[in-house]
Amino acid sequence: MHKIVVVVTIHEAEQRSQNFGLRIVNAQTNQEAARYDLTEDCSVETAMIMAELYRKDGEWRLNAVGAGYQGGLQALLDRYQG
Repeated sequence: MHKIVVVVTIHEAEQRSQNFGLRIVNAQTNQEAARYDLTEDCSVETAMIMAELYRKDGEWRLNAVGAGYQGGLQALLDRYQG
């Protein structure tokens, strides 16, 4: 099977204490203006498989995945090695 995996990672996420949540802060007052956290299951994830494109019956198809991983890019590479 031919497959293309679309992933996103956060560079140096652990060193920067970052995850895939969204936080908007007023730079002048340093007050939080808005915040969006992923569900608790994904709040510590630093790498995500967003989608997989795969070839079946001569056609390319798309599967939305949305699976998160701790450990950044290396965790994703480990999943597909073998």
